Amino acid sequence: MRRLIGFLMPALLLAASSSLSAQEATARTPQGAAAVSAEQSESGVRLTIAVSGAEPQVFDGVGDGLVPMRAGNRSAPVIAFDIDRDGIDEIFIRTSSQQRGVLIVFRWNTAANEYAPVTFAEDTGSPKPYLIVHLSQPVSVNGTTVEANHDSTDGGRKRLRVFRYRWNGNGFEQSTDH
Repeated sequence: MRRLIGFLMPALLLAASSSLSAQEATARTPQGAAAVSAEQSESGVRLTIAVSGAEPQVFDGVGDGLVPMRAGNRSAPVIAFDIDRDGIDEIFIRTSSQQRGVLIVFRWNTAANEYAPVTFAEDTGSPKPYLIVHLSQPVSVNGTTVEANHDSTDGGRKRLRVFRYRWNGNGFEQSTDH
């Protein structure tokens, strides 16, 4: 039995990692459907957003590996989800980078006819076009809020905190109810 487990574990891990090596989604835009793909290679994750009739947008280096998250009833590293209910999907991508988790959200820019990252404003520091999240803790989108679990050690005891970032119409702001 031990040999069988020793033989199957590497195969299962390889299957799990290869299933996250490429992800696809379809996003609604004013120009029609956009094909969204994230591919993981040895040089990192490349996000491509292709809208009909336009040059594809390519974002290289959005992370080292793809990490699943949850939005609505879906779970994947790349999710098209209309957070502001305007009929145009925002694109959420969760990756890993240097032993950290990263969440980037792209929103349709009507003036430029393309997607651009939105900002995350935290209680400390200036707004950034990404959110650093815990690598192994869950990240989810509930309604107009991104929730990111973080664990820390406080006086020798492990503590779990949920940080919430609410949509403000242009990006996300950390809420005070964490």
